[in-house]
Amino acid sequence: MSHRHKVIALSKLIAYILRHRPDEFGLVLDEEGFVSVKELQQAIAEEEGWSYVRRSHIMEVVYTSDRERFELHGDKIRATYGHSLPQKISYEPTQPPKILYHGTRRRAYLHILQRGLDPMGRQYVHLTTSPELATRIGRRRDPQPVLLEIQALRAYNEGIVFYQANPLIYLADHIPAAYINGPAVSKVLLEKRRAVKVKGETSPMERELPGSVVLDLKMEPLHRKEKSKGWRENSRRYRRRRRYL
Repeated sequence: MSHRHKVIALSKLIAYILRHRPDEFGLVLDEEGFVSVKELQQAIAEEEGWSYVRRSHIMEVVYTSDRERFELHGDKIRATYGHSLPQKISYEPTQPPKILYHGTRRRAYLHILQRGLDPMGRQYVHLTTSPELATRIGRRRDPQPVLLEIQALRAYNEGIVFYQANPLIYLADHIPAAYINGPAVSKVLLEKRRAVKVKGETSPMERELPGSVVLDLKMEPLHRKEKSKGWRENSRRYRRRRRYL
């Protein structure tokens, strides 16, 4: 396939995503129909045959389009016409299914179990109806994301507001930790994490371990024992005595 044909094919794929089915690629458009260029690039690169796509390829599509199919605004992009989605997107509160899913970075997992899920730079927390899609989205930030199970219906019944962005993705402002299930975490690991945060508690490195020696920096310095007076005279007598033996 020639370079020109690749550009045309990529343009058609971007148009399909932004105009019709962003949910198939784990994307959520904002109220003006925009999505992050970076997220779009990551979603396209996950598709078979498109792993080579970088931001520069998307920029080439935008700037070489003869009909101005796409519009850039800062780091965001949207399709300018031909939508099967409403032009002005608004999300109404809705009842979610019983279970939703979210893929997150491993290093954020303990924080989420303690504090819940926050948007972290987005407008909303993104949740999916499919564990496979949640894992796919999570891989954009971590090659081995942690899959979280959200008790969405229970959260909804207890006052948490959900919005449906598209058939596969739901949104929320915040998901408290009480509604989040995930893989088991070692209690020891959790205890160590809590211990470091306890105010005034010594760190594990400062605790006395079996077989270790703890230096007391406040101890008085050791002084060299002074020799008794007359030691030189005694030494001379000893040497003289040996001469006559």
